Amino acid sequence: MNILPVNTNNTNFNGYDAIRLRGLYMQGLNSPAKKRIFNEMKEICKKEGLDLFINQNNTRISRTIDESAKIDPLLSIWAQDRKAFVKKNGSPTILWHSCEKIFNKSELGPLSYYETEVARDFPKGGNYFIGYKDNGEKWLMINSNSVYSEEAAKCFGDLPPVRELPRIFDVKPENIYYINEFTRDLDESVRPVGYPYVLVNDYGEVLKNIEKLQEKFPNSSEIIEKLKRHAHTYYGNIGKKITENQILALEAFGFKPLRIGAHYEEGINFINALAFTNPNNKISYITNSTKGSLPELEYLEKLFEEDLRGKIFDIENIHFVSGKEKDNPTKRIIADTEFSFPSLGFKEDNAIMNILANNHGGIHCMTAEIPDFARIG
Repeated sequence: MNILPVNTNNTNFNGYDAIRLRGLYMQGLNSPAKKRIFNEMKEICKKEGLDLFINQNNTRISRTIDESAKIDPLLSIWAQDRKAFVKKNGSPTILWHSCEKIFNKSELGPLSYYETEVARDFPKGGNYFIGYKDNGEKWLMINSNSVYSEEAAKCFGDLPPVRELPRIFDVKPENIYYINEFTRDLDESVRPVGYPYVLVNDYGEVLKNIEKLQEKFPNSSEIIEKLKRHAHTYYGNIGKKITENQILALEAFGFKPLRIGAHYEEGINFINALAFTNPNNKISYITNSTKGSLPELEYLEKLFEEDLRGKIFDIENIHFVSGKEKDNPTKRIIADTEFSFPSLGFKEDNAIMNILANNHGGIHCMTAEIPDFARIG
């Protein structure tokens, strides 16, 4: 594999590219499994020197979960779609989706120094990325196919008029890159990792890793066949063309795509991830885990880490989040009853796979990045 250096000077990440962050924001974690994910994220943030903030019940933002607090069951867990932390006209601002309660300054808690801008037509967070070029100019990559039904628009909004994007994100019109080649959310297929490099899920690479899996587990034919069927579903003539068009579109805008095998089935997606520049000026990467599922699927995690380190020269830390119960040991699950499409049956052994499979969102969808604006540009 090619070893490609990633330029980490003046670059950002998320919903951002790979910048320095002050912290991360989560919300609506209303079950024991989701709280375990929060606790894992808290340990990761401690290691990375980041704050982790939580809106637990739509009354206040804080740094800790109150186990005795009343839960708001209607508060969405998709923080990336409901909040965006940006800098506009020199002021830190939260883009706040109007379908959820609007907080006053005191309710913002440790983020009370932020201004808030409220609207219902902010783009869905999983469908755009913000970053910075080497000259410090901000760029916006956005899925121009982000059109939702009226019912979905009540929660997620729709693309605002094109003329509004420069104002919303404080970005020059010529630095907005509209890409038509995404039938799903951007963060299910691509992951910026420091301008101009972008990871792109390639099902050809997925199939190569399934062959490696077959070599290591020659007797696991049922699981391997299921993985192959899923990959071939997305790697047929149409799927392959979509991937190639994604790469061509990114290249046309000056990005450098890095092909990688990341999406293996609805419950396994390693490209739906957070990435940021850490205090060592290296890149840290937080993604979804397969731990606690099956040995074969756990091996895919190992292969992804090897591939990622081979693609990005200055990556330092890779964190995999599962929400697994610590006292619940990994067990061999009967494939026919537990490993189906989507991946059901891992609620206790791997909460993140269960959320991915049933709700089509992972750790990037559940987390919004809070940039360290003092260190950017």
